[in-house]
Amino acid sequence: MALTAERKLTRVVIDLMRNPLFADMSGIFMMGTKTVSDDIPTAATDGRDEVYGRAFIDSLSLPEVAFIVVHESFHKMYRHLTTWKKLHDEDHHLANLACDYVINLE
Repeated sequence: MALTAERKLTRVVIDLMRNPLFADMSGIFMMGTKTVSDDIPTAATDGRDEVYGRAFIDSLSLPEVAFIVVHESFHKMYRHLTTWKKLHDEDHHLANLACDYVINLE
């Protein structure tokens, strides 16, 4: 039986919190809500809550979902949406790309 997107997401978050490499980020992982939606193509955060596209999560393996959860959590940890608010207000797409590059380089 395949996991639903919601259960896949929950499993990944719990696995990450149990992983010694990510244990320090447990507070970030638990902050806000994690929602699965049919209305979003990939994943996003507002700096507190996270939303994940159902079809997107369904298409990914557990390690790929873990990467996405860590990626969105890094946006929250680095406070990208508050620290760079002025840039996001001017050009959200470009600011998000710049923040994504920083995260993905790590």
